[in-house]
Amino acid sequence: MIRKTLVLLGVALFLFSASAQDAVKVCLGFNPTQNSDELGVSAQAIADYLEETFAGQVEVEVFLPTEYRGLIEAMRSENLDFAFFPPDGYVIANREAGAEVLLKSVRFGNPFYWSAIIVREDSGITDIAGLEDKTIAWVDPNSAAGYVFPRAEITLAGIAPDDFFSNQTFAGGHDAAVLSVLNGSVDAAATFANDAENISGAWTQFLEEDEAAQLTSIFYSRPIPGDTFSVSPLFKETYPELTAQISDAIAALKAPDSDLLTNLYRIDEMIPATDDDYAVVREARDVLGLDDE
Repeated sequence: MIRKTLVLLGVALFLFSASAQDAVKVCLGFNPTQNSDELGVSAQAIADYLEETFAGQVEVEVFLPTEYRGLIEAMRSENLDFAFFPPDGYVIANREAGAEVLLKSVRFGNPFYWSAIIVREDSGITDIAGLEDKTIAWVDPNSAAGYVFPRAEITLAGIAPDDFFSNQTFAGGHDAAVLSVLNGSVDAAATFANDAENISGAWTQFLEEDEAAQLTSIFYSRPIPGDTFSVSPLFKETYPELTAQISDAIAALKAPDSDLLTNLYRIDEMIPATDDDYAVVREARDVLGLDDE
């Protein structure tokens, strides 16, 4: 209660100076990490929270694209004000649309996470070498954990993915990726992990306990900086004070006092971030030559 009161007090300056007649319209984008109606419900809850916090001075519209690139294009065309970008999506949006990171996510006390490559426990595959001539599902070309980091590290290990795997597909979401391994559509999939101990990841998040127990990780990447809450350059230039206050309002959502970010992306809290935090993402992209395309 004290934390929310402080946020409301911080908003007071904006409320005093803003026009009482016209609410500022804010378009807030969400990364489609999974194809689920629950994501839309959780996204709308964030929008409702911001409208309540800003006492009618802000109207928030939810934008939920069908694929990762949709967020980047929306900000590049100046149709999106804030976005929950994944790390790779933020780096591209920063380069192409001038997006500025405000906050990064924290889970299990860490402002970073990992990429994991998972297989069925009964597959007999225990390491990357065992995937030669096997099939793999990536999540999306703009997914750090589901494509960029694992593919870059495989490449650095001297393996050419296009020659190594017999077939590669894009699942479109982390939930679809883990399901494709569970049902045997592919031999392996790249997805996110909350630790490097084979305890928590997309497979434990999107599957029932008995189903998750049938999958195991055979690879972990180096740590990846947490997904972001970012702002468009146009909105920040037009509403600098409001930008800071919206960022503060999101940062005030901390588990267990609030479950809004937990329900959204299993985030415990979001903390201040800088562009330099994402240098490691640019390095991974450089390995794959993605910015040369």
